[in-house]
Amino acid sequence: MVKIQIENFSKKYKFVIIILLLIIITIFIWILNLKNNIDRNSYALLLKWSAIINNNILERDKRIKLKIGDIVRTVSNKALVVLEWWDGSVTRLWGNTTVKINNLYFSDDLDKVNISFELLNWKTWSTVISFLWKGSYFNETFNDSVAAVRWTIFDLDLSKNYLYVVNHQVEITNKKTNKKILIQEKKPFNIQTFNFIPLDIFIKSFKDKTWEALNYKIDKNLFNWLEKQIQKDIDNLIDISDLDINWILKNNKKKEELYLKVLKAYQQLNFVKSDNEELFKKKLELKNVLIKLSNNENKEYLLKNTFYDFNDIINKKEYWALNNLLVILNENSDLVNKLELDKAIDIKKIPKYIKSKLINIKSILINRIWKIENTDVKSILDSTDNLINKSIDSINNHFKNK
Repeated sequence: MVKIQIENFSKKYKFVIIILLLIIITIFIWILNLKNNIDRNSYALLLKWSAIINNNILERDKRIKLKIGDIVRTVSNKALVVLEWWDGSVTRLWGNTTVKINNLYFSDDLDKVNISFELLNWKTWSTVISFLWKGSYFNETFNDSVAAVRWTIFDLDLSKNYLYVVNHQVEITNKKTNKKILIQEKKPFNIQTFNFIPLDIFIKSFKDKTWEALNYKIDKNLFNWLEKQIQKDIDNLIDISDLDINWILKNNKKKEELYLKVLKAYQQLNFVKSDNEELFKKKLELKNVLIKLSNNENKEYLLKNTFYDFNDIINKKEYWALNNLLVILNENSDLVNKLELDKAIDIKKIPKYIKSKLINIKSILINRIWKIENTDVKSILDSTDNLINKSIDSINNHFKNK
């Protein structure tokens, strides 16, 4: 009798275990399919007038999935099409513009982003929000050249032969001669002669003010929308407050796992500026951890990017953020010094009381500012490379006016 009960009990629980295993397997398959079905596509969206993709007419306000080889063309001179890249970056096509899609690839964690397209005629405006480093690129080819960016906003116009960088920098390479030119923000460049255009002449004779105003307005709305989406989900971003970074750095597997998680979270905040206090604080926290987890080459990319944050803080007078940013610079002072990144600072815009406060922190950054202000300026300017030309000009003008 006891034996029969044990056998019945055993059969009953075997059945339960089998059912549980089937449920677990089903859930696993569902999760795997959900991950594989994440929409990693990029789209073309017609906002005004008419356009075609290959031989198909685009319907207004209807997204059409992009694929490699697609040719997108706006038909009228008042048409507007937006190419919405999967990472959140966008490229806008003005009237009578044609582009060809050459590459579209995005990894799940945005560790690798490969966007490439060719401008065949007229003009585009690109707003790149992801941080791109080795293995990643956002390339726009035209004529015999390619414009490569890491994170920027730029306007490329074949009708007037110019490239204008609104934020950060773009590197242009002539594919025939392999000549490379680094174009800083607010330094208009003639893509036909491969020479810079004086800003006053550019404003008077080249710049399309209507096109610029339209894009500024749309970009502002885009950034506001992105910030609201992140704000809703900010509690779900990775929590790094209790991380033992020193222990993780000794474990290569844990280090790689954390690196990918932090990078994915950071990419969502890369575009955030200092006037959004909560998101900007989170961005700098993630950047600090990401620098610790990165190899030396990627550390350099991130530190160079950090000086755009610095100038943004100064330009917007959001001085509360300086202490947060100086933590990053102090902890990487050797690399900051080696790369001479402090030359990206616009000293003229830093109020005296802020400079005094920062000097007391004794960061490598501010020590070098102190040296610039109390030594032979010419010798320092002579050794300055082209990291950020606008900052060099600002330093020079600062002392000429004294």
